[in-house]
Amino acid sequence: MAKNNDTKAKNQKKDSKKKSVGWKWPIIIVLLVALLFAGVFYDVYRLGNDNTLFLFVDEEKGNPGTVEVSSVIIFSNLRPKGSSVDIDPLSTNSALNSLGININNSLIKASDIRTGVDYTKQISKGQSEIDITRVVVIDSDTLKELVDVVGYVPIDFKQQIEILGQERDIVAKGNVNGLMAKQILQGKAFPIVDPNTIKDVPETSLWRVKSKIIGEISLNMLDLAEYDKQTRRDISYKILELYREDKIKVYNKNITLILIDILPEGFGRMIMDFAVDIIS
Repeated sequence: MAKNNDTKAKNQKKDSKKKSVGWKWPIIIVLLVALLFAGVFYDVYRLGNDNTLFLFVDEEKGNPGTVEVSSVIIFSNLRPKGSSVDIDPLSTNSALNSLGININNSLIKASDIRTGVDYTKQISKGQSEIDITRVVVIDSDTLKELVDVVGYVPIDFKQQIEILGQERDIVAKGNVNGLMAKQILQGKAFPIVDPNTIKDVPETSLWRVKSKIIGEISLNMLDLAEYDKQTRRDISYKILELYREDKIKVYNKNITLILIDILPEGFGRMIMDFAVDIIS
């Protein structure tokens, strides 16, 4: 009889332990998920306060293409701060100059894209004196897709630049659609610039105009607070789509960007919704 009681007591202890373990696991899982999302949302804030180098590439000139525009954009609270810092694509440094490498040809001359991106980062950091956190590579077709989301981007500026030893006032004014943005990046046409002011000017001398226009387009597209909530969401989802398709290439990814790569698209949309909701 005593043995039966002992056995019964032991079984009761085992059952209570199982129940204890049973209710602890869901709590542990919930806590882990909460910590994951806390880390992700902190990462989003860090992304929104980065100094990012944007490389705009003409993919029709070699493989993977030439860097036509190199601009550093400083972000603060998920919004671009001030104007872009545009860097001459023919810029280089002493070490890379001996190899015949500049920003423009860096992706073609390097052994792989990542090495080419590192070259441009080195040069751009030296030229701009800005500590660059990460690099984003976008080709002309991808730029067209992004602008097509909003239909057009208004551009209006006047800039004095030196061309062939002469100072010229360049005025750019008008609405730039996706196709026009692609043409400007490739240097095939400058439809919003007075043709008389750039007549007979070599394309290499127009890098400031090209960079200024593409920079203004980028700032406009990235400043989501200037759009209504639905348009913000449309832009952010398009950026997500192009990123997951590897059309927008990002180097020096943080944990959030890596998770967006490997997890289902719904995770990325949730992160984008979070960013859209907090931008004001």
